[in-house]
Amino acid sequence: MKFYCDTEKLTAALSSVSRAVETSAVTPQLEGVLLKARGGLLNLKGNNMELSIETSIPANVAEEGDIVINSKMFNNIVRKLPRDVMEMVANDRSGVAINCLNSDYSVVGLPADEYPELPPLSEGTELKISSAVLKDMINKTIFAVNTNPDMARKVLEGSLFEVEDGQLTVVSLDLVRMALIKKELISAPENGIKFIVPGKTLNELKSMLSDGDEDEVTITVGRNQARFQCAAFTLVTRLIDGEFFSYKQVIPKKFEVEMTVEALSFVKTIERVEPIIDDVSKNPIRLTFDDGRIKVKCETQIGRVNDIVECDYDNNEMTIGFNYRYIHDAVVRCEDEKIQINLNSPLNPVIIKSPEDDSYMFMVLPVRL
Repeated sequence: MKFYCDTEKLTAALSSVSRAVETSAVTPQLEGVLLKARGGLLNLKGNNMELSIETSIPANVAEEGDIVINSKMFNNIVRKLPRDVMEMVANDRSGVAINCLNSDYSVVGLPADEYPELPPLSEGTELKISSAVLKDMINKTIFAVNTNPDMARKVLEGSLFEVEDGQLTVVSLDLVRMALIKKELISAPENGIKFIVPGKTLNELKSMLSDGDEDEVTITVGRNQARFQCAAFTLVTRLIDGEFFSYKQVIPKKFEVEMTVEALSFVKTIERVEPIIDDVSKNPIRLTFDDGRIKVKCETQIGRVNDIVECDYDNNEMTIGFNYRYIHDAVVRCEDEKIQINLNSPLNPVIIKSPEDDSYMFMVLPVRL
């Protein structure tokens, strides 16, 4: 194998595919990146048998071939090379020579035919969505994915993707909070479909998706795998097997109180509590709704804070306690000018949403005071 490529483009491609590389794998091949030089392209792939990421960059291929090279080492080499055209040559004994201007490396690779891969996803249900829309949907829900491994609740370690009537609903739930967003698809299957994508996959996918509305992502869903494909990359992931929680049943149908508050002021008021938050004792942040104001209070071992933000509340005084991070994660993702807060009592779930946009909502369980 022999090819020439731009080091800057190779650095970016390696950064993408290395997200799927296992740093302490059982087999050396899974600690490596698979390189395939064909025609005018260099194809790169990282794979940990749960997640696979693949991308290509332009290359001047003098001799076609394949090689696996340790991801960490290769990344370190390429990042330190000058921003210029590099030459890479691999011989039949997996010896690899890398040259760029005055820099010259000789390293050892691995045979490509021993590289393990996920089973191919030959067919499945297909849907298409804007890259920017999908990125926003993940951003508004990923924080509510359960990050504490629990085999009894394995399904909560991912987000539910539910397709129905031309719309995609993404739901994340960790039993104390829930995030939900619904958006139109560019194209959707005639029949509905549900699948659970691991949270780790979604974190990697979010960082790779573009913000362009014109960029499309094709999602192909098989029995236990899903493929996310766009112009820049292809990502294949194993899906989480199981039945997701019946999230619709836990959303309150009506509310005793519905109020609105200016979003930026509310977020800044909540964030002024953060300097005294004690993660050990987990003291709650107290919100007291009373006569057009929200009084914010928190006391911990290291300090105390009181603040006030105006709202349109005109009901009886009510005090509710929240875990600081849970309430902050929700309000900071409301991007409209105002935030709507719907509630029934200090012990019932609170819904946080936009008063103008019904496509997304966050539900947070209060803390008993």
